[in-house]
Amino acid sequence: MYGKVTRYFQDRGYGFILGEDRKTYFIHHANLDGEHIERGCSVHFKPFQNERSDNNAMGVIVVDAPEKGKEKESSNSRKKKPRHRKPCNADKVILDDRKFKRFVKAFFEEQEEMKDAMEASDGKHYERRK
Repeated sequence: MYGKVTRYFQDRGYGFILGEDRKTYFIHHANLDGEHIERGCSVHFKPFQNERSDNNAMGVIVVDAPEKGKEKESSNSRKKKPRHRKPCNADKVILDDRKFKRFVKAFFEEQEEMKDAMEASDGKHYERRK
């Protein structure tokens, strides 16, 4: 499922993702698999349930990061210092947004097909041995 990070607290290690289904999913830093996320990142994730909540996210992969230098202008006359963030793998993406999203979606579908094919072939291979 795709979604957008609405809040992420680096110091606390958790945040929230708004999914395609308009539900809010909880994300804990233990389920990030080394990815760096922040508010505004577009991500791909797998929803799961546990004893505390029905809407949790795991296997988070950053699809698109917010652009640098585009900060919201505030009504204050003072200029805010720009926040520096750690670079993530989405910074290297050169393709335009739509092409990249199609590529990522096709990649995950291909991975699922390969996984299904491997499981099916393992079952056939096991049956032949009997």
